[in-house]
Amino acid sequence: MRTRPFGQANLGLAIALNLAFGAALAAADTSVQRTGQPDVYLLAADDAGMIAATAAARGSIDQFVAAFARPGARQHSFAVKLPIIDGTLVEEFWLDVDSFENGQFRGRIANEPYQVHNVHLGDPVVADKERISDWMYVDSGHLVGGYTIRALRERMSAEERKAFDAALPFAITD
Repeated sequence: MRTRPFGQANLGLAIALNLAFGAALAAADTSVQRTGQPDVYLLAADDAGMIAATAAARGSIDQFVAAFARPGARQHSFAVKLPIIDGTLVEEFWLDVDSFENGQFRGRIANEPYQVHNVHLGDPVVADKERISDWMYVDSGHLVGGYTIRALRERMSAEERKAFDAALPFAITD
């Protein structure tokens, strides 16, 4: 089975997101705990929930682009996620978005790599709009987008979800 590491770090929210997922999903999915770093979740490349989440993100990317182009006073933490390929390895990374022009996002890698060696935390990256696997921003304290985050959250029990939500610096509403 080919796996795709699915880091959930971004925008200074890395520890809250990853520790919550680590506590909640360790039994359900394979997770790798790293000292001083957010956990990484290894999911099958054919994971139906992640495929659907990626399709939803790609289908709504123009919403993200419009908000990024003219952010409201209470909108912040704009990020996109994309796969980085290193030989036969594929790892998902959040990019803190700096700009969008001519169909391309420019940003900085926002997670420490787990298994790829061709990018590092803070590296500048250019990503075509069609390559992204997710997008997110925070609006008035609420997560907008974050389809892959939501897909992982849905796998949690009610108790795990409550603890996860309490650890976040934003609210997730359905």
